[in-house]
Amino acid sequence: MNDVPDFVPTAPAGWHPDPSGQQQLRYWDGQRWTDHVSPYPVAEQSASDAAPAAAPAAAPGPASKNPGQKVMTRVTWIVLAATLLIVGGAAGFVGWTVVSANAAATSEAPDVVDGFLAAATADEPSWTQYASPGYIAISGSATPLFGDARAAEVLDLSIEYDRRGILYGTNGTAGYESPSGADTAKALVDMTYTFTVDGTPQTATSTREIWLTRPYYYGDDVPSGARQGETPTAIGPWRVTGAASASAYDGAVVATTSFEPAPIDQACYTSDVVLSQISEIARTEGVLAAVCLSGGTSTSFDDGIDIDALAAGFPVVGQAAPMTDLMGWHNDPNTPAPLEQYLISSGGTDYVFVLASTGVGGELTTDSERRIILISKAETR
Repeated sequence: MNDVPDFVPTAPAGWHPDPSGQQQLRYWDGQRWTDHVSPYPVAEQSASDAAPAAAPAAAPGPASKNPGQKVMTRVTWIVLAATLLIVGGAAGFVGWTVVSANAAATSEAPDVVDGFLAAATADEPSWTQYASPGYIAISGSATPLFGDARAAEVLDLSIEYDRRGILYGTNGTAGYESPSGADTAKALVDMTYTFTVDGTPQTATSTREIWLTRPYYYGDDVPSGARQGETPTAIGPWRVTGAASASAYDGAVVATTSFEPAPIDQACYTSDVVLSQISEIARTEGVLAAVCLSGGTSTSFDDGIDIDALAAGFPVVGQAAPMTDLMGWHNDPNTPAPLEQYLISSGGTDYVFVLASTGVGGELTTDSERRIILISKAETR
């Protein structure tokens, strides 16, 4: 255990990504890391109903692309490793019997999703009451779905939502299983974002998935997924573990935006390309410039930002290891999020870069570009 750093998540007991960086889970007993480790779960799942998976290790950088080449590969980066299993503390939940858990399954998952959505979209700290320990630990100071508070204030950001039904499943899938025997669930949510670009109000809508899991216990206090053919001794409560883009098979997927500037068509199709481009120009030329800046006065700079200092200390941002979106969405070229936020540290100051996806005939499509519409200082909580 000497190789485990002193990092401790703000979370009760449970399985978490190993803080040593090894590709495994390690058990946190609520006070310290234990010697109990486990590989990441591997679930048998179809491509059509798989839960968001743990992000793979960064691969070697891809071959150079022409400036106008689009990245079309579907990549979903989940903010929580081992989403299939990690939902809450161990010993505190063992007392919740199988009977009571199954009786509450149908009502509890919707209540958890509704509570999470109400708090997260309003930037209320109470969202953590409905989230898994891992989701809480990895979100940092930002609120999932909402992002950085200062950036939201500058953008005049407001969020409305309409939750559809909930699908239940086991072992990382969500389909039409009975709620009583499920360890995985997802809710389809139609999100409506209102924000301001260059003084003009914009509206974007997008259907997203909110994923939940709950732990099963089999005679001890170690959380597990549901085991086929075995009767659990206890079942823990549902908790939100992450969010992802919705797929077309889920039904009528909403994806529209009023933000539709003239297209640039120069490698602005993914946020990692946009940020790596601005990083390269800043480090080689000492200026903050990129074709994917929104143009004119459409890229806003928050008060007190020294643009020259930001450019001078701009870090290396590569395409091989995409950054984490503060809003909890994931850089998927096939289903672009209306808004994304990324934390960039330069010269000892944390900045938030806000990117908006552009419309194509009023819709968010694979041809949507990413434009940097705001650079603000991150709010520290």
